[in-house]
Amino acid sequence: FAGTWFSTFSGYIIRLRGYYGMSKFFTYYSWLDRKFFMHRWMGVSEGSLYAREYPTGWTSIDGDVFVDNDNEGQRNSVLPFPRDEMEKLKAMNAATLIVNRYTGHKKGDDANIAKVASDDTHLARGISGRPMESTPALIGAKHGRVTCETNVDSLAYWNEPQGTRDATFISPFGDGPRSKAKYLAFTPDKGGFNNIRMSFEIILIIAAALGRILVLPPEQPMYLLRNDGAKKHRGLNGFFDMEGDYFKKRVRYLTMEQFIKIEGHPGGQFPVPVEKTEHLIHAARVCNPNRHGLGWKSENEPSCDEIHDYLARYATQPNITATHHQCLVFDKGMFDKGVPDDPESAAKFCSSGKRKLVYVTKQMQEPSLLYIQGGKPPTRMLAHYYGYLHFTDISIGNYYKRYIRDLLHFRHEIFCAAGKIVKFLQDAAKAQGFSTDDEGGGGYSSLHVRRGDFQYKKMKVSADEWYANTKEIWKQDEILYIATDEKDKDTFFKPFSSAGHKSYFLSDFNDLVGLDSM
Repeated sequence: FAGTWFSTFSGYIIRLRGYYGMSKFFTYYSWLDRKFFMHRWMGVSEGSLYAREYPTGWTSIDGDVFVDNDNEGQRNSVLPFPRDEMEKLKAMNAATLIVNRYTGHKKGDDANIAKVASDDTHLARGISGRPMESTPALIGAKHGRVTCETNVDSLAYWNEPQGTRDATFISPFGDGPRSKAKYLAFTPDKGGFNNIRMSFEIILIIAAALGRILVLPPEQPMYLLRNDGAKKHRGLNGFFDMEGDYFKKRVRYLTMEQFIKIEGHPGGQFPVPVEKTEHLIHAARVCNPNRHGLGWKSENEPSCDEIHDYLARYATQPNITATHHQCLVFDKGMFDKGVPDDPESAAKFCSSGKRKLVYVTKQMQEPSLLYIQGGKPPTRMLAHYYGYLHFTDISIGNYYKRYIRDLLHFRHEIFCAAGKIVKFLQDAAKAQGFSTDDEGGGGYSSLHVRRGDFQYKKMKVSADEWYANTKEIWKQDEILYIATDEKDKDTFFKPFSSAGHKSYFLSDFNDLVGLDSM
């Protein structure tokens, strides 16, 4: 895979590849100065909090200790890692790790090899596996599955159910049993979808850690998706699998409409004037931001400001932000007694970018309704959650990393469609003599080429540069899948086709997976 530096979508793809256990030596960036940045371990404090994702977000998160390296070691050479060398190294590492991944036994124990090969214990992939004694959170877990008429379970990177210990975890930062519920409401980020996702990950963890019920914002237009004639207004549950029984069992949330019906009546915690109830409930279902000049204003839907005004009337808005200027620390000692258990850990985490250290306290937790304006500059929540939120107890921090990995994944119909496309590409690759690995991966390579309104002009390289910077990492005549917002695909990607690569794009699969109806 080759991605675009500073693209949050490329970064998310790399994180998913980390969940799958793919080798870091198979991942590149198109910008020459950053081409090999994923080939060495880098902590989140060592680089930009936005430009890329970091392996601490997925490496050894099923254990209880902080791991500052991976299983693959380092390469001192700045030259490309030849593909045949990469394939051999991956096969060697996988052969060793698959044997002892969940048993701790050495290669040669046939009984344990058979055990590891079963579906129930196949909980990690590729070179990311660690022995069971190092991953206690996996005890009782099962590998997730994708609901689809075609078997595409190999795409599921999450565990469902999670391990026994995760299923019974209780946050030390909540209030415990109480007569009245506490809530966290928020507004989404105003940027593109992956900015919205990043913000949502942070807010979801804050709500879960504080034991609060999360209140989802109304459906509304999303940047770059608002021109979709089929569906102009979208909610987060239209992307993420939030309606399944397991998600509902593990994550406490309400839609804004449900929240107002429960707490907005005259006897509720946050009553709405009777004469305004029907109109506010309408706004709670779907609203428009009314941002002048963007064509979003509609006379048919109420303004999202009406929801904001209602929440602002009752809520406390915490002075927190996930920009470069601040980090948010959960420390049990500080929360319980006002004295941190591990101030050194907190200070070290927040030292990157000289950020202001903010502790979560009982005073912050006291209000019944917290409201975070995730799209407003003073309280914007744009960062990788593991780069903004810090738990001084590593085992709790890893719990919330698993919380995001296992619970916040795309809807099954999205994975089903993706799986069909992957199978098509792999079948086409097999027809050309390419093969897949034992875990259902490979056969072709992929690129994310960000164009359009991309604000980082230096990273918006030409197709000739793209090909020149990546040509040695592709196999001869290899099939390439290209995710891109470039409109003139045939002309722009001619350097790849001229070199013998057959390229496929999402638009090639409209009929195969019914994209128009999704």
